[in-house]
Amino acid sequence: MKTKFEKPKMSELTSRAFTNFRADQKDDTATITGTPIVFDTPTDIGGLFEETIARGAISDEVLKDVAFFYNHDLGSKPIARTRTGKLKLAVDEKGVNMSAEVNLKRGDVSDLYEAIKDGDIDGMSFMFRVEGEEWRDLDSEYPKRQITKVGYVQEVSAVNYPAYESTGIQARTNREVDTNRQALDNARAEVVDTARILALEKLKTKYL
Repeated sequence: MKTKFEKPKMSELTSRAFTNFRADQKDDTATITGTPIVFDTPTDIGGLFEETIARGAISDEVLKDVAFFYNHDLGSKPIARTRTGKLKLAVDEKGVNMSAEVNLKRGDVSDLYEAIKDGDIDGMSFMFRVEGEEWRDLDSEYPKRQITKVGYVQEVSAVNYPAYESTGIQARTNREVDTNRQALDNARAEVVDTARILALEKLKTKYL
């Protein structure tokens, strides 16, 4: 029996950005394509840690109700949505590919389309919730995190500053940076707790 997905709180979500964008026009509609999510490609997360989204971390199930925005502006009108069929997301071996059929009669959409066509906007990003992860080198100054399961995708966006062509910090809000730092702190705390439990078990074995 399938479990119904519940939308997480905004504080549980974070975003990542990549580049790969294209726009094609036909009459009053246009098609914008891109790759908002890539697998097995390390990226820097605000100088805090290196992150990789593992192949297989995202399933079609979490892509059923996703909206397309500009710069994660959730207060604006969506450019396209999966539930209307105008936004299509497909998972392959390299990542998640997007194709959005957009209405150029809308001024905001037309402006975005022209900016993509001119090459002024060439990056994509997505907002998501981590459900499974693995950490390495937590005792170092620059640990590594592999996301093994994404439990929810809120939206995909065209962005001005994709993380893959910068340090990534300017593409994130302070809330997102705090979320990433907390994830690292939690992972390190879990390692310490595990070490304490193992030490106590050894003492019990020795003296009891």
